[in-house]
Amino acid sequence: MDSELGEFENRCRTLSQHKMLCTGEPMLVPERDQWPDAIQSEADFSVLVSGAYKLWREAWKLDVGFLINSKGNSTEARKFDQLIYQLRTADQHTDNTEAVTRRADWTAAVCGGQSPASQDDWTSCGRALMAAFSAAVACLTALAAASRLKPEFRQAWQAKFSESVQAVVARVSADLNVYLPPSTRQYHERQVEKRWSKHKLRSGETAAQVMGSFAECSLVSDVRPLPCDYLDILDELQVLGTRDAVTALRLAHSVAEISLTTGDAYLKLVVSTWTTLRSGNSS
Repeated sequence: MDSELGEFENRCRTLSQHKMLCTGEPMLVPERDQWPDAIQSEADFSVLVSGAYKLWREAWKLDVGFLINSKGNSTEARKFDQLIYQLRTADQHTDNTEAVTRRADWTAAVCGGQSPASQDDWTSCGRALMAAFSAAVACLTALAAASRLKPEFRQAWQAKFSESVQAVVARVSADLNVYLPPSTRQYHERQVEKRWSKHKLRSGETAAQVMGSFAECSLVSDVRPLPCDYLDILDELQVLGTRDAVTALRLAHSVAEISLTTGDAYLKLVVSTWTTLRSGNSS
């Protein structure tokens, strides 16, 4: 594994230099002792998978999302993104048959068509994973190198880190007067970070505005149950199975939250509000 880890570290440092030039901030490059000394068992391989997943999909999440969605060939990076997701999912969720099958197929392909059984087999799997990781990093580096001299590219990469997701969610929740317990706050932070990592700033947009919009959508989507069966709403409005069904239920949630009515009074209020808004839209 020494040669694979050495090559991986060199490629990480090169990518970090590109980020430093564009944003003024380096990439997180793990020290050698943060990786397993050797991969000789399935347990060792799982430790390697976990470390690679946390680096790629957590610590580097914004960088990976930005570069993969920039102009250029991102095939190797996307392939590794799916591979490490499936390998980690197979380790953490053994009931996920798709991920378990993908892991079994990949490890068997590395081991000449047979499931890994010996220390050498697991060593081969470890080397293959690090080789794929290195190829993904090289892909990101090529994407960065191709555009790093363009002012708009540098500004867009900088914008990914101009305001923290945590600060945005805290600000928007305060604006909405919504109290967020730690676990709920972390959930909304993950939702915002996921969308932000894939978003390309358009002309006139700012990071704070876009992230604030994502936070607002996530927080507002956390609604209370309706005071009746949702089918009653769709039947009353005659939109069951139509494109208006989702819109109607969003309105129903708003009416319930504002009016605090229940039973027939609630249904009549939903119908009258829907009718009023629809008639205004058609005029």
